[in-house]
Parts: sequence; structure tokens; C-alpha cells
Amino acid sequence: MNLFSHSWAALRTAVAALSDEDFAQPSGCTGWLVRDLVCHLVIDAQDVLITLVTPTTREPTRDAVTYWEVTDTPPAGEDPLDALTVRLAAAYQDPGLLT
Repeated sequence: MNLFSHSWAALRTAVAALSDEDFAQPSGCTGWLVRDLVCHLVIDAQDVLITLVTPTTREPTRDAVTYWEVTDTPPAGEDPLDALTVRLAAAYQDPGLLT
């Protein structure tokens, strides 16, 4: 949990330093603006917190080494979940709501 807290604080610090105009700039992720990437990271953080407080007796399917499966090809922006994230981020309109 300490690593999550440290990462979350670093993300919040980085996002707080962004101007409203920065949120409308390309993020470096194909088809995503900075606001889309920030929204994605916030959603993932929520998923982590939900996972941490959801008890289960099942064996883990991943560990710290196997959690990330990196592919050789970057995202093309065609995944339906990519489009969902972009629409969700656009719904915030005011960048302050993402910070």
C-alpha cells in the first residue's frame, strides 16, 4: 500500500502542475489527449483501491512480475476501451475536476 500511496501522490503532484491548456494537448498515447491519460490513470487507481479491499479466497492469477504484459506494438487507438476512456474524460470538461 505504501507504494500505491507514493505513486498516487506523485501523479497528483504532476497533474496539479498542469495548466488547463495542457489537458487539451496530445499525450503521447495514440489518439489520447493529456486529459484522457489522466482520466485513465485515475480510473486505474480506483480499480487498485477496490481490489485491495475486496477479500477473496481464490489463488492470485498474477504476481508483481507477471502483472504487466508488455507487447512489442504500441496501442493504435482502435480498442473500444480506448474510445470509452476518451468519452469519459471529455465528460469532465473542466480540467479541475480531474485534478
